[in-house]
Amino acid sequence: MIIETAVPFEELEEIKRKSGAKVKLALLGNFERNGIVLNRVLVEGPPEEIEQFRERLKLARAGG
Repeated sequence: MIIETAVPFEELEEIKRKSGAKVKLALLGNFERNGIVLNRVLVEGPPEEIEQFRERLKLARAGG
């Protein structure tokens, strides 16, 4: 699964670590959209592990 996010890659690695999800992250590059730099990141792993990572990412960015 490929995600596009403004979250710095280093922070994504930290969120992955804290989530305990067994996924692999790979930075594919970055680009600018509407003045915001977005990282394009490949998230690989079993679907349930990807979902676990995505839930933790959503909570982290919402201040939870």
